[in-house]
Amino acid sequence: MAKKKVEKELTKEEKLQQEKERELEQIQSELPFINTPSYFFNVGDKVSYGRLKESIVEEVLYDGKVYVLKCIATDNNYGNPYDYETYRVTSWVNVRPIGCSTDTKFTENQDVRLFYNNSTIESLIHYHYHFGIDFNPDYQRGYVWDQKDKELLLDSIFKNIDIGKFVLIHLSNEEWHKRGFSYEILDGKQRLSTIIEFYENKLAYKGKYYNDLSGIDKNTFTEHKVSVAEVRETDKKIILKYFLMLNRTGKSMDESHLAEVEKMLSNME
Repeated sequence: MAKKKVEKELTKEEKLQQEKERELEQIQSELPFINTPSYFFNVGDKVSYGRLKESIVEEVLYDGKVYVLKCIATDNNYGNPYDYETYRVTSWVNVRPIGCSTDTKFTENQDVRLFYNNSTIESLIHYHYHFGIDFNPDYQRGYVWDQKDKELLLDSIFKNIDIGKFVLIHLSNEEWHKRGFSYEILDGKQRLSTIIEFYENKLAYKGKYYNDLSGIDKNTFTEHKVSVAEVRETDKKIILKYFLMLNRTGKSMDESHLAEVEKMLSNME
């Protein structure tokens, strides 16, 4: 009877070498898409890579586009963690210097969270007619869109182009009884008021009012996809932070109006 051949067990160094070779093989498919580096490391440099405990540059390849890193990783091992050596071969953009600057602090508004849900124009219209939306809370600007702005919005709707996100504030029962609205518009006032104006036959698009549209065009309008965030259980201070955050990006709002809202916020602090 022939004896079963016993395969030689690889040493730790041999296993690491195999791992390194596999990583080198995998990086080949990424090479065409790796841009020219804007920073470099040398062999022996300690660097930061992902969440690994320690990473040291062992090789620099392809003019600095690729680094071979010898790393120390940690296996949680079901609550009994242990460290082990491993290799990583990665593009330069994933490798960073150790340490960070302590003289900058860009992060703000961490108490502000918006969660958007997929919806439709028909649903937004439903909010307006069935629950009531206050279009003129004291921090909002007036109606500033001209006819061209409104036409461009309707163009986007009928051409299936994204028209941006909407944010509604769900008012408390006390505010509802006082103001007669269940919601107020935080972001999207000009767009939503244009949508309502067209739906009510008060605005023409290319000479046609909503009532003049074909069935397919009416469906395109009402079923147009939008993203809507509904903010509940918040106070005026957070609402003003939301407003400033949303209007400091994208199409610029008049700086004097933003300054007025900032003054309102500062008076509350």
